[in-house]
Amino acid sequence: MPAARIPAAARAKLVLVAALVALVATISLSLHAVHGAGGAIEVLDIQEHVDFPNGVGLAITAESDADIVEVRIYYRASGSRNWGYTYADFDEGSRVVATRSLPVDEAAYIAPGVELEYYYQIKDAHGSVLKTERFRVEYLDDRYDWKWINIGPLELIYHDVSDRRAADVARKLQQDLQFVTDLLQLEPRNTFKGVVYNSYSDANAVFPKQSQTTTDHGTFAGYAFPDQGVFVGQGLDRRIIVHESAHMLMREAVGEKALDIPSWLDEGFASYVEPNARVRDSRELRDSALPLRGMNNVSGTPRTIGLFYQKSLSVFAFLIEEYGRDNFRRLVDVLADGETVDGALLEVYGFDVDGLDDRWAGRPVRAASTPSPVVSPAQRPDPEPAATVPRGPQGKMAEESEGSPVSDIPPGPEAAATPAAQSSQPAPQQQAQWDEPSPFVFFDVWVLAGVAILVVLILGTRTVYSRLRRRREAGDGPDDQWMDPDWEYR
Repeated sequence: MPAARIPAAARAKLVLVAALVALVATISLSLHAVHGAGGAIEVLDIQEHVDFPNGVGLAITAESDADIVEVRIYYRASGSRNWGYTYADFDEGSRVVATRSLPVDEAAYIAPGVELEYYYQIKDAHGSVLKTERFRVEYLDDRYDWKWINIGPLELIYHDVSDRRAADVARKLQQDLQFVTDLLQLEPRNTFKGVVYNSYSDANAVFPKQSQTTTDHGTFAGYAFPDQGVFVGQGLDRRIIVHESAHMLMREAVGEKALDIPSWLDEGFASYVEPNARVRDSRELRDSALPLRGMNNVSGTPRTIGLFYQKSLSVFAFLIEEYGRDNFRRLVDVLADGETVDGALLEVYGFDVDGLDDRWAGRPVRAASTPSPVVSPAQRPDPEPAATVPRGPQGKMAEESEGSPVSDIPPGPEAAATPAAQSSQPAPQQQAQWDEPSPFVFFDVWVLAGVAILVVLILGTRTVYSRLRRRREAGDGPDDQWMDPDWEYR
């Protein structure tokens, strides 16, 4: 029997299906090139070295059938959602030794004690890509013989202190941190580290340089880095340890959906939970301190920085004493849902930031204003240089004695972001809100996909044009639109 001819419509469908299969195969192969095992690329050796305070030196030896053209290093503080990346230095070839020091300066500050997570992504001239497994390294000052002690959610790292004294401080800190978590009504799920140096000069040397004046004069005794899971402080001082721990626990309580918390609330809370906190009356502060709405960030002169902390503590104590702990817990919950501070205060207490300021100061209460938009860190103006706060008799730092904590130096703010400074290394790139870098990172993926799409369009256009031409040649009878002129029985 003679073979039947395939109708044009059926042929068109077959062509389109084949083209779509080719398109899917092209994209699949391209993505496999990005995420695959790397084909001919092989890692021969990986080395790391902590060179505190200069950085973490990394080196990888790899080879491939083709020249290796790119080595990226993706890295982040362990627990962070955001990856940064930088390019390793090497001479192109089929066998390379690529090196890089992860940036730990002001352009991308990494605090002592942070556990860094990193991996390599290597590409050769044939387009093969190898992504290594993840590695971890602890960035800790190797000049000291560090010791570790766990206190609830806190892993305290210290040096050159007797075990007996450390155990005594740890027992008291257990109660202090329990008070903090009770006030927040928080069951901590995450642990965090606290690295404490014995001397202020050593601690100040590793603190972030937020301004030259702040650094030169040693304004603060500690900094918290919630995004890196660590705080750094001076001395085995309960006041400083509790203050910085409070920043870490507050960040966990409000979670990732929360907008920026103004410093007056964050510092007020952290100061309130310090052992033996001393609250000043509003009548002593209302005429000299800044309005509460102007206290979104810690900055100023020697006098205003001290007033900032004193007013923040006084305002927070007013909220607790006048309206109770349950309302504060509700405030934290509303902030955790992503509400602004004005909106959260209005929802829980019935007044906004200005209304709180008036009530605290004993002034006539103004009508609630429209909540002000939250300003992101990138939009904030640079703070003016801040000089040191007086630190005790003759300008010397007061020594801690039992029941008499150092009270003249602000323990230190939550260092959510530090201003970028000039660096000898290229600034690292940031890739935000991805647990892993996007798979669509190489241009050749889109080139291949684009070629496949173009083939589909060309074949489809030719098929449609062919069918229309044949219909015109066959005539316009009433049944012609249902008949394929190429269909024949033989």
